[in-house]
Amino acid sequence: MSDLQKRLHMAMSAARMAIWDSVLADGKIEHGTVNWSAEGAALLGLPANSMRQPFRDFLGFVHPDDRDYLFSQMQSAVERCGDYELEYRVLWHDGSLHWLGAKAQAFCNADGVPERTLGIVWDITQRKLLELHTAEQKELAEVTLASIGDGVATTDAEGKTRYMNRVAEQLTGWSHELALGLPIEQTLKLVYEAPEPADPQLPRPAPRDPDEAPDHVAARCLRLRQSIGVSNGTLLVTRDGRRIAIEDSAAPIWSADGAMLGAVVVFRDVSHERKLTQQLSWFASHDTLTGLMNRREFEHQIASALHSAKHEGHVHALLYIDLDQFKIVNDTCGHSAGDVLLQLLAKMLQAQMRDSDILARLGGDELGVLLPHCPPDQAMLIADQLRQSIKNFRFVWDSRSFEIGASIGLAEISHDSKSMTDLLMAADQACYLAKEQGRNRVHFYKESDLKLAQRQGEMQWVSRLNEAFEHNYFRLFAMPIVNLGEQGRAHDEVLIRIQGSKGDLILPGAFIPAAERYDLMAAIDRWVIRAVCDYVRDVNRHNGNAPHALYSINLSGTSLNDEGLHDYILAQFEEYGIAPEQICFEITETAAIFNLPKAQTFMTRLKALGCHFSLDDFGSGLSSFAYLKSLPVDYLKIDGMFIRDIKTNAINCALVKAINEVGHVMGMHTVAEYVEDEETLALVRGLGVDYAQGHAVGLVRPLALAV
Repeated sequence: MSDLQKRLHMAMSAARMAIWDSVLADGKIEHGTVNWSAEGAALLGLPANSMRQPFRDFLGFVHPDDRDYLFSQMQSAVERCGDYELEYRVLWHDGSLHWLGAKAQAFCNADGVPERTLGIVWDITQRKLLELHTAEQKELAEVTLASIGDGVATTDAEGKTRYMNRVAEQLTGWSHELALGLPIEQTLKLVYEAPEPADPQLPRPAPRDPDEAPDHVAARCLRLRQSIGVSNGTLLVTRDGRRIAIEDSAAPIWSADGAMLGAVVVFRDVSHERKLTQQLSWFASHDTLTGLMNRREFEHQIASALHSAKHEGHVHALLYIDLDQFKIVNDTCGHSAGDVLLQLLAKMLQAQMRDSDILARLGGDELGVLLPHCPPDQAMLIADQLRQSIKNFRFVWDSRSFEIGASIGLAEISHDSKSMTDLLMAADQACYLAKEQGRNRVHFYKESDLKLAQRQGEMQWVSRLNEAFEHNYFRLFAMPIVNLGEQGRAHDEVLIRIQGSKGDLILPGAFIPAAERYDLMAAIDRWVIRAVCDYVRDVNRHNGNAPHALYSINLSGTSLNDEGLHDYILAQFEEYGIAPEQICFEITETAAIFNLPKAQTFMTRLKALGCHFSLDDFGSGLSSFAYLKSLPVDYLKIDGMFIRDIKTNAINCALVKAINEVGHVMGMHTVAEYVEDEETLALVRGLGVDYAQGHAVGLVRPLALAV
């Protein structure tokens, strides 16, 4: 072997290549033979020896799917005495698959007849496997990107669009082919979303220009060379001009050597979520019936006004409006009429206000108005105009016409104002005084107004009552109701007290008026019901099979209007395992008559379960006997004003006798209240009264389990 041949052989071995040499017959490759070097034979999985084989035997090693292609390419090169370069697969005897690359030249004689081919062949299996793996990964990535619900777009390092998945195409209106090479700011056009005001009554803040293009998320990513988090408040402008609310983010694409190749932008349609968020925000700050701002949001606006008054010296005004005849409409025509009335009044009042004024519904028939940058004199004029407008308003329902009045309290918001709570309290107190002075008027709050003292005291009690609920300062006491005839089951009236901070007990006469005025009675009644049921359960467990006592619980008139009280009582009975026969509910005659239909329904339903009922303070009304027969009462408690001086007042004695006899005729037990001494006790016993209550028969005691 010559030096040249040796060097060629070494070069071929280093390159892992082999000589490919074939001899043709009749110019046809299929009739020829192939001469293999040792390295060439090894590429077919054969022993590494030089060899010669017919071309057809060689084709036997070629993968069936590649044979026709290989033959046609080689024959074509032979016929034109040209060259060829191709890749094909071979199957070894052990079943393994290998890829080969081949490059050869056909040679012809002087007559142009092909005689032979000479070329090289080499193993490309590893490269092809890598290419296949890369292709699979690319296909998998493309399928994944096409399948996910988010839009995905990529750019090059210059911000030109390189790729868009199916969702991105659908959202933007750009196809991948059309977008390719265009600036991402064009194919993924973003603008600001015009902010909606918290309330149409509020001045709209100066928004960013909705057509102003924000700093594009992809551009920021490329400029800062870092990921950009999800941004809100962005709109995608589609190719046809539609606007879609989106959330978008971006991240850099890095090469293996740390060079930034571009950016990937991920975005999704959040139109539904953003609309839902706006709706939830609206409902959180508005009254759904009238569309006005609700109390919570109104308090925020008052707090903002107070801040500007203290720090910028501005003066504002706060109005508290109470509709004088609203209850008449509700009671006469029903709640539907009341709802319509509130809606109509809200629209009317809004139409008369300045753009900067804020109208809110504070609850029930109470409205609030915030007058920004409005001194007291001007506020009085505006308040009186509103009062007159409400006075002139005529509400018609089912051919009935109603005149609605309004009492308005006015409080100034200035540098000297204390807090948002104090401002609302001041306006509410002034409104109360306007009602006390005859209704349909405006009252300007002054701290020196002595007529508000009682009202302020009641307001302070609201805070103390809330504290009592929060810290469980309420205490239960019991006053016995004693059978004056045969010894019967024990019977106690449950009373409530508040444990003072110094250990003293506060009687209900001090806090009940405030509770009634500020709608806390229903909550107090529910607390008592639950606490009594808890106590009765413990007593029943302690006493075993002993006869169970009867406990009377006072219910306020407010509770008779509580639609959910019946179900609440049943829930307590079930939770504490209480027999309804152990509970007696006391209702005053006045409350029962005032809420007669509801009282009848409430009492009848609970009586059917086994509960008892007492009619308290009987005789205090002018038509007591007329209503008595319509109420399912077990105990008739004779008003204490007749019992106190029964010893010296013959008329009261006669009235007690009459009430007792009528009660017995109707199958009721009678109870004499305020029996304070033995002489009075003897008189009521002589008149045939069944039970007595007062110091003469038993003192008030804590309702606690005796151990």
